[in-house]
Amino acid sequence: MEISKRAGRIPPFYVMELLEKARMMELQGHSIIHMEVGEPGFETPGNIKAAAIEALSQGKTFYTHSLGIPELRQAISDNYAASCRVKVPPDRVIITNGSSGAFTLLFNALLEPGRSLSLSDPGYPCYRNIASLTDCAIEPIHVSAEENYEVLPGHFDTVNPPDVLIIANPSNPTGTVYRPETIAALHGRLSKTGSLLIVDEIYSGLTYDIDFTSSACIADDIIIVSGFSKAYAMTGWRLGWMIVPPDLVRPLQKLAQNLFIAPPSVSQYAALKAFDSTEELPRMRSVYKQRRDFLIPRLRGLGFTIPRIPDGAFYIYAGIENFAMDSMVFVEKALAEAGVAITPGYDFGAFRASSHVRFSYADRLENLKEGCDRLEAWLKAV
Repeated sequence: MEISKRAGRIPPFYVMELLEKARMMELQGHSIIHMEVGEPGFETPGNIKAAAIEALSQGKTFYTHSLGIPELRQAISDNYAASCRVKVPPDRVIITNGSSGAFTLLFNALLEPGRSLSLSDPGYPCYRNIASLTDCAIEPIHVSAEENYEVLPGHFDTVNPPDVLIIANPSNPTGTVYRPETIAALHGRLSKTGSLLIVDEIYSGLTYDIDFTSSACIADDIIIVSGFSKAYAMTGWRLGWMIVPPDLVRPLQKLAQNLFIAPPSVSQYAALKAFDSTEELPRMRSVYKQRRDFLIPRLRGLGFTIPRIPDGAFYIYAGIENFAMDSMVFVEKALAEAGVAITPGYDFGAFRASSHVRFSYADRLENLKEGCDRLEAWLKAV
């Protein structure tokens, strides 16, 4: 039996393909510097791990409520009240199987043939690939460094707004932090046609030299997606959340019951302690900033073009125009010949994808230094 056309259309997630290839090379004895994957270079904070051990010892390993345990939904509500001074009722908070689980639920609830989703190009590839399973129209919006890599309201002066627009704030792969006035203007423009705005805030705890404003503070009908993976170094715990309008809760619950049954139980009880990590989070953020501030001038010195310094996340979107290579060729050769794993621009869309790569600075500083030294020697030889 042949696979479905939907499955056949989905491209690979290139960063994972490269990571898997790099891991195979490591098993064969090769030394690889990982500057491709967006995984925090820290252990999960100790108080979170201790809470997981306690949950296991107490036998809290059964299915929970499909929308998440009430204590965690309340804790997230309380965190928004404390950090943003905005009231988010806990019954509008939905716990999900990672932020990817949130996108799966939202796109299945909101999209179908005849409806449209807009997203930035470059942008996070899984939005496009998950949404494609609904057979909706997907409309990329080209964003450039000259526009701070932001989707701007003026884009919809010449084209009809989509049914749903999704943006990431901070952005992957560019590290852009949206200005609150831009998000407010986007929301206002979309609201005129009954369109919805989804803001992915998974990197909201990782911003540098700039204040971050959650879109929960801008309007209560903006859908917020976030989670514990990045800022709390909990990628493998597979736990996210979203804030949705009241009329979406029940449809999303029915989907969650069928697609996921419930979020991971032990992860939820562990995450109850995440917001207590008041010392760990600033420390991790400070280290990421140190790595960013090392890597940008070093990469520029090697010939990469970086027109804008990223304000958030842990990525640098860099031009490779000076090397006269397609980005896919560039990253394959860098892995095979220099032992450095980088992500090609093609993972993030089509706009200028051939001339860009993404570096992650989530790894330790000594590894980033070694990776740059390897790239320097390799580039001199090619």
